[in-house]
Amino acid sequence: MIRKQQLDSLIVLLLIAALPVTMLTDLGHASGMFYVLIAVCATHCCLGAGATRATVVALAPYRGLAWALSAWAGVVVISMLYDQRMLDSEIERALRISLGPLIVLGACLTLIPQWLRQSVWGMAAAAWAATGYAVWLSWPNFRRPEDVPQYNAVSYSNLLLLLAVTTAYSVGWQLTRFPRIEKAVKMLTLVIGVVGLVATQSRSGWLAIPIFLVIGLVLAGKRVSRSRLVVAGLAGITLATAVFASNPILRDRAQDVVSEVRACEVSPTTVSSVCIRIQLWRAAWTMFKRSPIIGNGSMDAFPRELQKLVDAKEISNFTITEAFDEPHNDMLFTMASHGVLGLLALLLVYLAPATIFVRRLSLDLPQQTRVAAAIGLAVCLGFMMYGLTELMFRGMRTMGFYAVMMGWALALSDPRALLGDRPRP
Repeated sequence: MIRKQQLDSLIVLLLIAALPVTMLTDLGHASGMFYVLIAVCATHCCLGAGATRATVVALAPYRGLAWALSAWAGVVVISMLYDQRMLDSEIERALRISLGPLIVLGACLTLIPQWLRQSVWGMAAAAWAATGYAVWLSWPNFRRPEDVPQYNAVSYSNLLLLLAVTTAYSVGWQLTRFPRIEKAVKMLTLVIGVVGLVATQSRSGWLAIPIFLVIGLVLAGKRVSRSRLVVAGLAGITLATAVFASNPILRDRAQDVVSEVRACEVSPTTVSSVCIRIQLWRAAWTMFKRSPIIGNGSMDAFPRELQKLVDAKEISNFTITEAFDEPHNDMLFTMASHGVLGLLALLLVYLAPATIFVRRLSLDLPQQTRVAAAIGLAVCLGFMMYGLTELMFRGMRTMGFYAVMMGWALALSDPRALLGDRPRP
């Protein structure tokens, strides 16, 4: 029994570690990796003497979370009944979000926590690899790399920074026999992540930095005095501002936002990076107002409804010629596609696990628990912030990554995990 637990723990940690690497590199097949992981976790939960019962008992405290995550699937079912057609891709998306975290959570709760924590090294490797891609593609003229693996530059930089941040949070876990070197590598990964963010020249990634900084300060609060936390916070904000301001291209892009917003106010159909986003947001809001309860009925209806607004001269024809089929905003896209019901389901996906992670960041809990809670909270709030300017849930692989990170972080932040740092018979 111990050997089975060890073998399953090893397989699961390797799959979780490999997922972000396949997601941000030319290796690809992140969705395939996700399904292999789900199959392994489901097998672990169901096969073996008492495995199913043990999983049910372990998941009992998460009934509320299960209901919250199932809201997304409920919205898809309602849309199919209303539209009277199958929404195959949306069913898969709903199942990834509704069931994926629970399957991973159920398995990880009965595996060896200290082994599962080693998955952080896959996140670090992905952050280093992604930064390497970004720097290489922008060299030597520091041009914006548009051909990054599998993503556009915005989503790529967002995920890159998130993985670097989660690696830095794991400083509170000792995973090797060389704690000093380990901490240095983890903190260096954070620096590398910022380098990658700068190299992609993305503006939206910077929006989440204050949230990541606050979470990091709360995580450090158990070991560092409040006065030092304040100093560290101010230093972090100053450093981030200095890095941004010292780069002329990033500075110019920030100034472009102001000038393009002003131009868009004068001429609402102006073709510019910012004004196109504003037009798409306005289009999504118009769709939502037309049908506020269930929206367009499906996500693939957005381009069709967008064409109607172009024909009515409400938005620029450029949005159609460039094949924009989403508004670069998860919340507005969900509102346009599934109305207020979809918005509530999306907010539950962010906030239901985030609420659990906030409670587990309590100073009264062990640091190992708090580290996992900080990682989980950074993923929830990071995706929520990123989703204001980019469609983070555009692809299946990203939804799979979010689901896996939720299940993994929930399991390792569960206080019961500390009792399982040694194999159990």
